[in-house]
Amino acid sequence: YGPAVMPHLTEFMAGRGRPKKSALPDGDGRRSIYLAVRRNFLSPMFLAFDYPTPFTTIGRRGVSNVPAQALAMMNNPFVIEQARYWADALMRDSDQSPGDRVRTMYLTALARQPDDAELADALEFVDAAAAQSSRRQAWADFGHVLFNVKEFIFIP
Repeated sequence: YGPAVMPHLTEFMAGRGRPKKSALPDGDGRRSIYLAVRRNFLSPMFLAFDYPTPFTTIGRRGVSNVPAQALAMMNNPFVIEQARYWADALMRDSDQSPGDRVRTMYLTALARQPDDAELADALEFVDAAAAQSSRRQAWADFGHVLFNVKEFIFIP
């Protein structure tokens, strides 16, 4: 499978023993199983979501819901980057209407269609965001919003 990929290290993670390499926020496009694990330099995104510490053993992982998780989903560069990639993929299909884009995003993120009120709110949000920045950025922002919807984060 090849060598492990170093995780993305933030500037805050400076100090003795810091690995010389730092990957892109998406771990160089690799799944987390391929990321190198350093005890003193664990991924902040993984830690926010109860990643087990590699220097302890535990029979059952704890489940938590803490503000750090919501903040990670709102501010983590990886999440923001994924929203941009999603917007880019949507924008490639120029024949799709804005309403169809919203429906596609709901179906992809939440496995359901938006109701009429959600569709109207989404289109209003995208139009307002596009007035302040680019159309692409407006769709990326809407994707980022969907990533932070409770229905996306919690599995029923």
